Amino acid sequence: MYGYCPSWALDWEYRKKGILDEIRHYAADIISLQEVETDQFYNFFLPELKHDGYDGIFSPKSRAKTMAENDRKYVDGCAIFYRTAKFSLIKEHLVEFNQLAMANAEGSDNMLNRVMPKDNIGLAALLRTKEAAWDNGECT
Repeated sequence: MYGYCPSWALDWEYRKKGILDEIRHYAADIISLQEVETDQFYNFFLPELKHDGYDGIFSPKSRAKTMAENDRKYVDGCAIFYRTAKFSLIKEHLVEFNQLAMANAEGSDNMLNRVMPKDNIGLAALLRTKEAAWDNGECT
C-alpha cells in the first residue's frame, strides 16, 4: 500500500516514538489526533502524555459497538488531549456522522450511500480555562 516507504518506517514501534516526539516538540496546550487505535490511546498515548501534564478523551468509530472486546482494541477513533494545568474538561460530545445522515437524509439515498459506509465520527471537548492558563500573559 505504501510502496514508496521503507517497511521499517511503517513499523508501529518506530512510528509511535516519532509521533510522540513531534507532539512533545510543539508542546501545544490542546492536541487532536485522528486514526488512533483504542489500544494505543489507553496503553501508549494517554500514559505517555499524562507524564507531560495532559489528560485526554477518546472515542472509537461506531463499528466498535458491534465488535467483540478483543477486536475493539484495534478500532481507530479520535483523541483530544489538553494540558491539565490550563484546562478542565466540562463535557465531551461524540458526533456519529452515519447517525446524523440517517436522521436527516429526508429520502436522499445519495447522501446515505456516501456517508453510511464510512463510519466517520467527530469528537468535541468543552474545556474551561483555568487561571493558570494566563500565567506569563500568554496562552499557547
